[in-house]
Amino acid sequence: MAGLMNNYFYGKAGKGDYTVDQMPTTRKQLFFTTLRVRFSSMVGLNLLHVVFLLPMIIWLFINYQTLTMYATDEAYKLGGAEMKAAYEAYIEKYDLYNAIQNEAQNTAELEYELGDVNAKIAKIEAGETIMVKEAPVVEGGEETERPATVEELTKQKEELEAKIAKQQEYRDYAADEAFMETLKSDYQETWKEYNSYRRSALLSNISMLLLVMIPMMGLAGIGSTGQMYILRNWARDEHAFMWQDYKASIKENWKQGLVVGLLNGLSLFLAYIAYVFYGDMASSRGVFFVIPQMLMVVLLIVWWMINEVIFPMMVTYDMKLSQLIRNSAIMVVARLPISFVILLGSLVVPVLLVFFVPYPQISMMILVLLYGLIGFSLTGFVYASYANDLFDRYLNPRIEGAEVGKGLHRPDDDEDDEEENKPAETAETEKPENFWEHKSR
Repeated sequence: MAGLMNNYFYGKAGKGDYTVDQMPTTRKQLFFTTLRVRFSSMVGLNLLHVVFLLPMIIWLFINYQTLTMYATDEAYKLGGAEMKAAYEAYIEKYDLYNAIQNEAQNTAELEYELGDVNAKIAKIEAGETIMVKEAPVVEGGEETERPATVEELTKQKEELEAKIAKQQEYRDYAADEAFMETLKSDYQETWKEYNSYRRSALLSNISMLLLVMIPMMGLAGIGSTGQMYILRNWARDEHAFMWQDYKASIKENWKQGLVVGLLNGLSLFLAYIAYVFYGDMASSRGVFFVIPQMLMVVLLIVWWMINEVIFPMMVTYDMKLSQLIRNSAIMVVARLPISFVILLGSLVVPVLLVFFVPYPQISMMILVLLYGLIGFSLTGFVYASYANDLFDRYLNPRIEGAEVGKGLHRPDDDEDDEEENKPAETAETEKPENFWEHKSR
């Protein structure tokens, strides 16, 4: 065990150091290099971050059982008296319609059998012999045949006529095409009414789910400031003390993290309400309302692409919230295809599990294990690496004294090291601290 821990912290003995040629020179190389080194540490960071997500996870789990039940035939158990009454009316009319059709079919079969019995009786009365099969006397024996008698055929005829007489009511209903069409229309209307109640109840539950999630996502936003500070450092191949830096970053950035988290929750709630509203308007008043409906979807996508950058920027630069949002929006739109692909990639696994795993319980269990152990940190690490690249492209070159390409090896690094090792001829005066250094150091 001691050897295992020693290898974990210090690596294997005798393993050579990186050479200059092996050091990463691109963000892609740096990403995979640091991911391999920091993967196990991301598990611990993920567990720490889950503490801030715990209220939201519990709330989603509670509502998951309810929402999935609306997709089953037992959804009426969750609704009110009107929804239950509509379901019972549908079942009553639907069962009656099927019973009439089935019994009418059975009557036709009985009438055919009755005609066959009458023909046999006529043949026997005309002097012909009709043979009937009898079951074997002992199990496994052979069937036997014997001549049928008028008495037993007459008894069979009376039984069939009694059954047909009992089904006369269903026969009359089935023969009445207007009645059957009305009954079919009635059960279809009651089904639509029941689905209308079910849809209203489902939409109401989703609205309440998203509304309650707003403060919970605000709490998650606070935790994201601590998580993203550490992931940003790791993505730049810099050291970070997990607990101390996590706590220090939250202390410094919790207000902005809280506001962005609340905006995340509000974006989901408002986009959902608008999507449903404009969808209903499009169904009742025309396809024109599809335009604002799709516009809300686009705005939601853009906002969540902004989330790829805003938290890394928050813990790196000393900016107002309006500046954070504006700069993040400009950068993700400037790199729109990549920003969208990264957002899409972060949703692929959950969507595949939810829609392609046949058992919801299994997909939910996999999601809980995946994101409970590594999912949030891994997604955040991708965002941090992407944000570092955007900062080097659009922000750091515009900031006097800001270092570009942190964590990357450049050919002039060796020359800079040699110059630093030379004795200074003159004393350097202390430079004033720039606004970006307050957080980025």
